[in-house]
Parts: sequence; C-alpha cells; structure tokens
Amino acid sequence: MSRQRAIRLIVLLIVLLGGCRLVRSPEPTALPASPTAFTIPVPSATTATVTPGTVLVAPPAPSPPPLSGDQTLVLAGSPDGPVTLDPALVQDIDSAFMVHQLFRGLVRFDTQLQLVPDLAERIEVAGDGLTLTVRLRPDATFHDGTPITAADVKFSLERACDPALNGGDGRGLPAWGVLRDLVGAEERLLGRRNDIPGIELVDRFTLRLHLVAPRTTFLQRLALPVASVVQRANVEQGQDWWRHPIGSGPFRLLRWEPDAIVLGPHPGYRPAPPYLREVRIRTGAAALAPLNQYERGELDIAPVPFWAIDRVAAPESPYRDQLVVQPLFAGTYVFFNPAVPPLDDPAVRRALIQAFPREKIASVTLQGKVTLAQGIVPPGMLARDWNAGVPPYDPEAARRALAGRTLHLEIVSSGSDLAVTLARVWEQELGVTTDVLQLDWPDYLGDLDARRLPVFVFSWIADYPDPEAVLDALFAADSPHRPIAYENPDVQRWLERARQEQDSATRANLLQRAQQGILDDAVVLPLVFDVEYLLVAPHVRDLPVTPLGILGLERVWIDHAATAHRQTSELVLFEWSNRR
Repeated sequence: MSRQRAIRLIVLLIVLLGGCRLVRSPEPTALPASPTAFTIPVPSATTATVTPGTVLVAPPAPSPPPLSGDQTLVLAGSPDGPVTLDPALVQDIDSAFMVHQLFRGLVRFDTQLQLVPDLAERIEVAGDGLTLTVRLRPDATFHDGTPITAADVKFSLERACDPALNGGDGRGLPAWGVLRDLVGAEERLLGRRNDIPGIELVDRFTLRLHLVAPRTTFLQRLALPVASVVQRANVEQGQDWWRHPIGSGPFRLLRWEPDAIVLGPHPGYRPAPPYLREVRIRTGAAALAPLNQYERGELDIAPVPFWAIDRVAAPESPYRDQLVVQPLFAGTYVFFNPAVPPLDDPAVRRALIQAFPREKIASVTLQGKVTLAQGIVPPGMLARDWNAGVPPYDPEAARRALAGRTLHLEIVSSGSDLAVTLARVWEQELGVTTDVLQLDWPDYLGDLDARRLPVFVFSWIADYPDPEAVLDALFAADSPHRPIAYENPDVQRWLERARQEQDSATRANLLQRAQQGILDDAVVLPLVFDVEYLLVAPHVRDLPVTPLGILGLERVWIDHAATAHRQTSELVLFEWSNRR
C-alpha cells in the first residue's frame, strides 16, 4: 500500500478495508496490572492465489435476510475524514474504505478472503498465465444507471496509470505496485505512452488483459481501490469530480455533511443491491471518542482503545459478548537503514537487535493483547505459518560484539513513545548515546520517502492476503514503499522468482528464503503482529471482519429483534457505568 497506510505506529488498527491504509496513533498507555483473560484467535488461513487455467465465476445472488424497520448503520471515521474519493489516488484508510463502498473493480475478496468476480461475471486465466479474459456483468451500472462497459474498464485502468495524477511521476502512484504487470503499463506510468496496449477490447462487455509475465497475485491486486471502475464523464467534470462521484459500487454518496458522510444503496449493484438504507460515517468532532459514543448507543461499531480492552472484556461488562477480536495481516517493526552510519555495519545492526527485549514488549508492556512476531510475514497467509529465525534477546552477546566501540544513534519518531523506549534500552544495555528526533508529520514522510531515516518504528498492513504484500512491498528493490535503502541480490532474486512461480509449495519456499535472508541481514526487527479489537452491536448482522479489516458493507443488515433485546439491558448498563 501507500506510505501513508504503512506508517501507522499501531497496536490497535482501525482498518476499514484492507490496504492501502493510514492514521497516526499514539503509543498505548500501560494497562492495569491484572488483565482480563481472553484468547486471541488463530488468524484465518487464506489461499487466494489464482493459477493459470483458473476460471472465476460470479456467485449467485444471496438470499435476502428478514429485513424490517430502519436499516441504518452508524460508525466513526477519522476526524479529518477521507483525503480523497478518487480511486487512483487512495493512500489512507478512510479513503480506501469510502472508495470501496462507492466504487468497485473486476474482483473482490469474499468473507473468507477468496477472490470472486465483482463487476466481472467471468474471468478465465490462460494456461500460460499471460492473458486474462474478462466478461463483465451485462447488468452492471454506474450510479446514474449507465451500463458499465469494457471501454470503461480500459479508461479507468489507463487513467490510474497516468503520471500527470502525481505531478509527472507515475512511480509514486498506487498503480505502480498494482497495474505495472500489464503490457505497456510501466511505459504509461513513466510517461512514455498514452495508452496501455495490454488492455484489449473484445466487445462491449468483454476485454483481455495481457501481462508481461505470469504474475501469481495480479488478480488479487485488481481487488484494490486503484483498479476500481470510474465513469469518464464524471471524471472529466473537473479536478474535484470525486466530491460528487458517480460510482460503480454498492453505495451512492448521498450527502457530505460537516460532521458526517452519508451513503445510500445503489439499486443497480449486482448480484444484489445493499440491504442498508443508509450508512453514516461520522467525521470531525463527531468522530472523537467513539467508545463513549458506542456506550451511549450512538454508534453501531466502534474500535476499542488499547487501554479499555480489559474493561470491555471483563466478566461483568455488558459489552463482553459484543467484543470482536481479529488478528490482522499487519505487523509493527523496528527498521535499521543500512545506508546510514553506523548502521552500515551489520555487526552494529545485529547487536541492536539482540539487545532489545521484544518478548517483554509483547507480553509485559502490551500484556499479551498483540501477538509476538516470529517473522516478518503474519501467520495465515497461504494457509501456513511464516516463522523464521529472529535473533533471540542476548544483551551480553551484543555487548561483546560492540566491545571497545563508541556509537551514537539517531532514532526518528513522529510522536511515538516507543522511540524513547528504544533509546533507553540501548543506552542502558550497550552504553551507546542516542538522540530521539521528533519530526513533524510532513517532514517524517519526506525523509521516509527519501529513505533517509536511520532507526525508526514502522507498521504495515497487507493490502491482499499474500506474503508478497509484505515482503515485496517493504524490501523489493523496485518497490516505491520500501522504507530503507536495502538491496540484497539473493533476496531480490527469490522475490522475483516467487512473483511468477505457480507451484504453491515452491513459491512458499522462495518467500520463506527471502524472509530469512532479510532477517539474516539484520535490517529489521519484527516486534508484534497486530490485533483489531472492535465492539459490534448485537443488531449488526453479517459484518465481514477479516485479517484485512472490515470489507464491504453491502451484505450488512440490522436485526431489530436484537435491537429490542439490547434496549432491555439499559438499566444494567447504567448501573455498570456508575461503578466505573
């Protein structure tokens, strides 16, 4: 995903659609000494890889639930709201969530994170893996009722690769990491041509996508916001067209109020329109303190702040049964930039890793509410664990390695307390001197883009359920999102081979070798894999909470029988609240 989605210093992630989301978060405060016992579930195992010869067929229309009464869902976004509703420019969580409701592309992930056609009716992958034949739903329409055609898909993908959208630098666009495998797309992104010959129109509702090489995850990446279908006439209305979007997704933008964005159903969405009649996403001051709003019955879904998890999960809590605990395909890491002295010395990097008690951070400081990272890749992807050899905590070995050396470190932060923790540990354990540099957010992003940061904490959530979405994004030499100037020819070769490898066992072995090679180079220390804690009201049904976060809302509905039950417990809630 984009740097903005990636740079989130998180323990609790508020993820609304996976991707390409980012919001700055403070470090968690210390929890009570006796946390409430509860279990973090094993992450869902996913195998969304599509191999040559695969045929994807759109699922049938679902059977409608027993709808009655007001079908309104209320949730909180960020106070600042989405940055943009232009799918080609999405680089933050709120924007990604909104775009996924308003726009759709050829495919999507279902609740099991399997790929299924969305605007497409049928997709056939050729035996050589180089050509995808896509048949669109003939009944799919934009929000104004205009049919969605193959020409609309071609226009949308070519527009997403237009370098003019990023001041002439297509390498900074989300499309660089998503669509570059199409024949001619890289040349388009670099400003060398105005079209993408790899997108071939067959007839009004059929097109072929031609790839430069077989790419195992290409179809997965087409589920991301940047591959959404936009309407040419809408886009050509002007630079701010996205404030009045005519989308292709399950919901329409009804109103953009000062304190809320209001969505309504698109009746023409197929295979069936949404069940909800209205979705209100609170913004501005109305988005502050969502837990308090949830307790007052004002929100249907709310993230649980880290400090409140034990209280919400307590046996006497009226919300205990409403707590959803979801491991995410997301990790928090300490990065060491090998281009910045003294970090250009592998012995220094290894000593710093050995001297930091990451196990205590996970178990004591974070009190088991996250999962200790046993590698770079979160478990569950490709239906397997991705454990690797992470150097154990051994401060004595670290001190021996640095004996006789005088070191000074700069640790950069943009409001993270963990940077201070790193400095104190290394000063005490290794005798190094440190400076913690607190940068303003724009300066932090600028230095990150330039790969100038020396030591820093960095969090990343995968955009799609494959190890490539972590390893390639953060460590491939051609990735615009890699946060450090790191290149290892062996690692690059394994990653490149994995991009094209069709055998799942061989591909997993290549990715595992790449992961271990990165760890052996001591450029990153995995800390924790993140867990999402949400309160979901009993009347909210079929909310798709996954390791990628919350997916689309088109199958969510309100069960008013459960709502009535909730109202009967108001006295209990009042008494419990007064005891706090």
